[in-house]
Amino acid sequence: MIHLVDGRDSRSGLDGPAHGTGPAGCSGRDEDLDVLCSAPLLDGLDPQDVAALLPAFRFATVDVDGELITQGETGAPQMFVVLDGRLAVTRRHQGGRAVSAVLGPGDSVGELNVFDPGRDTSAVRALTAARVAVLCGQDLLEWATTRPQAAARLLHVLARRLHRTDAAVFDLAVLDVQRRVANALLDFAARFGEPDGSTMQVAHGLTQVQLAQLVGASRERVNKALSDFAARGWLRQERRSAVLTDLARLSQWAQARASR
Repeated sequence: MIHLVDGRDSRSGLDGPAHGTGPAGCSGRDEDLDVLCSAPLLDGLDPQDVAALLPAFRFATVDVDGELITQGETGAPQMFVVLDGRLAVTRRHQGGRAVSAVLGPGDSVGELNVFDPGRDTSAVRALTAARVAVLCGQDLLEWATTRPQAAARLLHVLARRLHRTDAAVFDLAVLDVQRRVANALLDFAARFGEPDGSTMQVAHGLTQVQLAQLVGASRERVNKALSDFAARGWLRQERRSAVLTDLARLSQWAQARASR
């Protein structure tokens, strides 16, 4: 369930006031605005371009397992920027539902439907309690079509997502399961890992079944890969997370294995 600050809940068509008061006419907590302004969509843009869009954002919290986007539904397109927590992009199939991507702070989702309206082809569900910034598709469209630098940045964000998708397809096509698991952990560490002394805490929010879905393997083979990494002293497994105890060695092993 999605919670707006005035107490109303919604699964689609978010409306209503956000909480707090921020700069440039934008409502929201200071820490949320910091994450939003450092997200790839806005980071480094001309301050006037940023100021023109910030007031259009609203803010909401999402319960664990709450859906931001429901597969197969239609409605007014919206873009969501993750401010805190983890979200999973999932898709139904004959065997159930599979995870295809994990989103963390700064990641955005929903932009494609702004430019290509239709039924949502995937669902977006909260793996953990999360906070998001919400932007009406029409506001995004008007902002991008009237500000050339903003349009170029939006294209950059979408192109980078396409590159990541290409990389994931390549991994599934040519890499063994161990390497796919290692690459997934390294990607999580790069995007939302939290250094803790000499280790890296990676709270990805996935069960082993969901991690297996993400890398296109069975749970048993993923568990074997994780156990092997743990035996080598490269990580320590925790519930829905991993502590990378030797990030450098894991990265070197993954790169060397790819070059064979």
